[in-house]
Formats: sequence, structure tokens, C-alpha cells
Amino acid sequence: MTGGKPITGQFWRYALPSMFSQLLNSFFIIVDGFFVGQNLGDAGLAAINVAWPLVAVIQAASLAIGTGGAVRLATALGRGEEEEALRVRGNTLVLLGLAAALLGGGLYLGYPYLLPLMGANAELYPLAAEYCRVVCVLAACQVATTGMLPLVRGSGRAVAAMWVMVLGLLGNIGLDWLFIHQFQWGLAGAAFATALAQGLCAAAAAPVLLCHRGRPVRAAQFRIQWGRVRGILHYGISPFGLSLSTSVILLITNLRALRYGGTRGVAVYAVLSYVLGSVIPLVSGVGDGIQPLLSYARGAGDQHALAGLRRKGLGLALGAAVVCSAVCFALRATLPLVFGASPAATAEGAAAMWTLAAAYPFMAVLRFYCSYFCAVGEPKASSILAYGEPLAAQPVFLFTLPLLWGLEGVWIAYPAAVAVMAAAALWLLRRHLALRPQAGGEGAA
Repeated sequence: MTGGKPITGQFWRYALPSMFSQLLNSFFIIVDGFFVGQNLGDAGLAAINVAWPLVAVIQAASLAIGTGGAVRLATALGRGEEEEALRVRGNTLVLLGLAAALLGGGLYLGYPYLLPLMGANAELYPLAAEYCRVVCVLAACQVATTGMLPLVRGSGRAVAAMWVMVLGLLGNIGLDWLFIHQFQWGLAGAAFATALAQGLCAAAAAPVLLCHRGRPVRAAQFRIQWGRVRGILHYGISPFGLSLSTSVILLITNLRALRYGGTRGVAVYAVLSYVLGSVIPLVSGVGDGIQPLLSYARGAGDQHALAGLRRKGLGLALGAAVVCSAVCFALRATLPLVFGASPAATAEGAAAMWTLAAAYPFMAVLRFYCSYFCAVGEPKASSILAYGEPLAAQPVFLFTLPLLWGLEGVWIAYPAAVAVMAAAALWLLRRHLALRPQAGGEGAA
């Protein structure tokens, strides 16, 4: 993986392609929101927001398997265990195939009962249902792409993973224009466009992952070994929570916005969640990108490299977050228009945009250390951060702050929650360093 260079010297070669890939992933969200908002208005934005938590379960599970496999793969490479890395790769791919069948079938049977519980009223249910049907039928496309890209990065092919995302984005733009704007297929068209673009990504990622000159594919690599599977899932717990946290928060916030603002309140939150959803991948891309280097350094026992990577990674994540905060606040009156929100929803969305700008730096700290702890073999600390936000901090603030400030309290809940969890991340880091002193004069940064 290191090609003879120091591990820390490869920081930018891993971090920048990952950030760019995740930025492209953000564009998937923006493109869908643009075409849905322009063609279906507030109802379309609200319906896709209501349906998204179910879609995100598929994404979270496949990301957990892929990231867990990538951590194990990169750690094995750092230890020089080439054959173990190949078997991890094979077992991870088998798990992704099982996940695609179980998630697609299970959610297809369950969405008619789940959507009404998630805030899909008589106006929103038909739109949300048509979106969910297509997503569930084509779940394998999302599972394959989301799960394979961490493996591609973990095997040292970060730039290739970036170009796979470029291909998928171009496909998504063209298919969104064709299915939503030209054919007028509504939310079903949005789902078809996203799924088929992800299928294109998967078709491009598979040969990159499997056709490696020094890592041949053999049938034995795909034979399930339960100890290996447990290891993959063990390291996938926190990425699952981190990914699913967005959808859990989305679900709870949708219900609170519906209570305090009706359908327009959900439409305003749809705009805010599109903006937030386009920034989170970019900032998270730092930790995701250098995860192979962190795991490799851990496997090699290079504590000095771990310290350097951590400092660089946190600085880059915070820098990206501050830039996004400034851009978000400066464009607060323009961003809702991009998604075709009504004049009333646009005004309310612009007024609430400051809460996102305030939240981004705290979110950067939380997301980076969640990825860091997972990569260096501290899944318990990573899980505390991943699950603490959606299951503890966010619900507390979502149910208390609106009692004081109404709908605005719903928007303030997010920055309050990530600020608390960022403080928890720094405390866990100090504890981690105190219990496991690092070589090379490492400090708590």
C-alpha cells in the first residue's frame, strides 16, 4: 500500500481523492433534490424526505459491511498477511450479496406499514411509496456500490474509487434529466436514476477491486469463515451507526417538523437536510479516506504515523467544515431555490440555515474521531459516538427545544447535539491516549 513512502507522506494521496469522491456523492443528493423540487415542488421534497430513512438503512448496512471489511483488509496488509487480506475481501463481497437480498426483500414487504409511522400522511404516502418500491427492487445496486468502494480504497486504490464516483455522477445527472424532467416519472424516476447510476458504479468498481495483478481471485477466498465474518461485522458496527444516525435523525426531525410546521415544515427540513447531506460526505471523506492508512499503521505498529495522520486529518476536516459553514451562510437565501422550494419554504429555510453553519465544525470533530477510533481498533469508542448522537443527544434536544422555540427549536437541536457529541469525542480521545500511551511524543490533538 505504501509503495516505499512513509505512511504520513501518503496522506494527501488518500484524503483528497476520498473527499472529492464524497463531494461527488453529495452531488448525487443535490441533483436528485434539484430535479424533484423543480418538477414536484414542496410535496415531492417532503415525500422523499419521509421515505429516505428506509433507503438509508440499505446504505448504512452496506457501508458497515464494506468499511468493516476495509479495516480488516488494510490491517492485514499492514501486517504483511496478504492471504488473509484476500480472504477478507472475498468474505466481505459474500456478505454484501446476502445483505442485498435480505434488505431489498424485507423493506419491500415492510414499507407499506412503516411509511405511515414515519410521517407519510395521505398527501405524501403515494409519492413516498413509489420511490420506496423502486429502491427496494434495485437494492443490489446501492449495496454493491456502497460496500465495494471502501474495499477499493482499503486496497490502496483511492484514485480509482474517485473515478468510479465521477462515472456514477455523470450517469445520475443524465438519468435524472431523462426520467424526471423528460419522461415525468416523478419520484419513481428519481429512484430509477439513482439505482441505475449506482449499478454503473458497481460495474466499474468490481474489476478495479478484483483484477489486481498481485492479488488473484480464487474460489477459496469466498468460503465463509465465521470468525472472519465476526471481525468484519465487529468493525462495521460504528460505521453502521454513523451512517444510520442521519436517517434516524431525519425520521425524528420529520415528525417534529410535521407537528410544528405541517407539510411546509417538512419541506423546509427537506431543504436543510439536502444541504446538510451534501456537506456531511465531504467532511466525512477525510476520515474515510485515510482509514486505510490508519489501519495499515496500526497493523504495522507505527504509533508515530498514527499521531501524524490524526493531526493532519482533524485539521483538514475542520478546515473543510469552516469553509462549508461560510458558504452555507453566505448562500442561505439561494440554496432553497436550487431545490425548487415554495417562496414560503424558501424564506423559512434561509432563516434556519444559520443552524447548519454553526453545526459543521462540531460535526467535523465528531465524524473524524468516529472514523479514527474504528480504524485504530477502538470500535467501542467509535460506537459511542456513532450511536450517541441519534439515540441520545438528538432526541433529547428535539423533544425539549421545540417546547421553548417551536419550529426553530427543531432546527437548533442539530447543532446542540453535535456540539455535545464533539465534546464527548475529545474526552474519549484523552482517555484513549491516557490508557494507551503513544510513542514518538504524541499529543492529544
